[in-house]
This record gives sequence, C-alpha cells and structure tokens, in this order.
Amino acid sequence: MGEALEIIGADGVEGLTMRRLSDNLGVAVGATYKHVPTKEHLLRLVTLELYTRVGSCEPTGADWRRGIRSFLLRFREVVGAYPGMATHISAHVADPMPHRLYTSLNGTLRGVGFSPAGADRVVRVLFFYTSGAMLAPLTLDEHADAEFAAGLDLVLDGAHRSLERDRAAPDQTTTDRTAPI
Repeated sequence: MGEALEIIGADGVEGLTMRRLSDNLGVAVGATYKHVPTKEHLLRLVTLELYTRVGSCEPTGADWRRGIRSFLLRFREVVGAYPGMATHISAHVADPMPHRLYTSLNGTLRGVGFSPAGADRVVRVLFFYTSGAMLAPLTLDEHADAEFAAGLDLVLDGAHRSLERDRAAPDQTTTDRTAPI
C-alpha cells in the first residue's frame, strides 16, 4: 500500500494507475493484476490502510470532547493527506465509516452517558460534518484546518449541551405514567 499511497499523495487518486504502480514497483503490469485485480480493489485496500492509520477514538474521561476532537482531526489529517481520497470514499465506498471506527466513536459517547440513540445521532452528525468539510472547496483554503477545528468545537459543544439536557430532564416514562388521561 505504501507505493500506492505515495502516488496518490503526489498526484491524487487520478494519478494512480495499475501501470504506474507496476512501474514504480519495478514489476510487470500482469504481476500487479495477479495480486490486485482492479484499481477499484486497490483503492479499497488503500482506504482500509488509511482507516488503520486513523486508529481508534481514545476516551479521555471527563473531557470526552477532547478525545473525539483529536480522533476527527486525525481522521481529516490522514485521509486529507491523499488528494481525492475523501471524494473517492464518499462516492465509491459502501460504508464510508467502517464498523471499527463507528464502534470506537459510539463507545466513547455511550461511555460518557449518551443513550444508544443519542450516541448514534452524535456519530452521524460528526460524520456528516467531517465528510462535508473534507469535500468542500474550503479544504483548499490556507485557513481550512482552523476553520474545521472551530466548526468541530461548535458541533461538540452542541453535543455536550444535548447530553447535559438529557441528564437534567425528568424520566419521561415516570412522567407519562402519572400524567392524567
């Protein structure tokens, strides 16, 4: 995967061809196709490698937002370092957020008190924000990293307020049972 990532890093997804990969590896094109049947298959392997490089969302105790922020900044940095990969992933990968990354993020949120539905909602919002920011033209701007981080902080602050409201709300099942009909 290293050579394929090197090509993508230099010339984007469009610059990656099976012939170019073969040339860079010093092997015949047929040998490359023997190991990886199509460019699409190669890009699936590259995507999995990038997800591995992102790693897991590490819980940080009381300051859970810091751990999630770090995770998503790392996700954006890793995938964003390879021009065209975010677009490729959004257009061609059936599950752009693989189960391992979803479970890691969801587990962190549930660990700090989000309900299963609440954690799932926050994961979706964070995923859509991160994906959208990576696909937007702003990603080419010199201030894109700071803008992304500032927006991420807004989203995480909103998630935190939502969690605080849920903790402060009376138990709806008790309220519903005692309400007059």
